[in-house]
Amino acid sequence: MAQTPTNTDGICVLIVEDDEDSREMLGEWVSALGHRQLRAANASEALAHVLQSRPNVALIDLGLPGVNGFQVAREVRAAMGGNIRLVALTGYSDVESREFADAAGFDEFVVKPVLHETLVGLLRGDFMVSSRWHARKLLGDVPKNDDTRD
Repeated sequence: MAQTPTNTDGICVLIVEDDEDSREMLGEWVSALGHRQLRAANASEALAHVLQSRPNVALIDLGLPGVNGFQVAREVRAAMGGNIRLVALTGYSDVESREFADAAGFDEFVVKPVLHETLVGLLRGDFMVSSRWHARKLLGDVPKNDDTRD
């Protein structure tokens, strides 16, 4: 299991990403922001971390090999309920992916590459751009083919 706890202050962030470079970069940023990080390359590592460490936030790549990020989110949500903030990380910005992410229990949807300022906002708990998109969608203010966020 690729666990790298660093700082015990701040929050605990689980990074679930199969790409080693991306996982390492996100982990370094999380640590630099003063948070504890856990790293997982696949679903089984992620679920083991969730059950053992009960992180506050999970950054989950949707395109994991084997068990995808949507299923990981459903299992994490089943284990922790609302006691964790789930963030989908993906290269896809289409409406269908966002809807699947919503249905799987994600709180946020972030299109890669993840910007440092986006990560800072996510870990601070800011009301993110993707949340505004979801709110507009709920109000019927997003056309079916709109895959942009303002």
